[in-house]
This record gives sequence, structure tokens and C-alpha cells, in this order.
Amino acid sequence: MSPDETGPRKVRALRVSGYAFGPCTACGKETRALVMFDDYGWGVECLECKHVERVDEVEYVEGGEES
Repeated sequence: MSPDETGPRKVRALRVSGYAFGPCTACGKETRALVMFDDYGWGVECLECKHVERVDEVEYVEGGEES
């Protein structure tokens, strides 16, 4: 996620699996996945601590590449 909290919140994620890169803002673990809210907005959920937060933009990454 973007460290600048005043701008749009972005996340990079694998297109097929929905795995989201970067650490959880609550626990710091790197086990996050994309979620969609009832209003069709995007977010990420930590698979360890279950912390959920909204994002404004998703950048999809093909395959297993993180670059």
C-alpha cells in the first residue's frame, strides 16, 4: 500500500490468485488477499489477523512476478 495516506491507496496483486503484495498495516505479515465489498469497492484482508482495509486502486501483476 502507498505509505502516503493522503493520496490514493494502491495495492499490487496477482491477477489470478488475488494475493496482495506488501505487509499488513496491523500485524506486518505479508499474507494479504484482495476482497470486494458490497458496494463493489476493493480492499485487502490480512489472512493472519483478519484486518481489512479499503484501497482505491489495484495494480495487477501477471504470474508470480513482483517486479
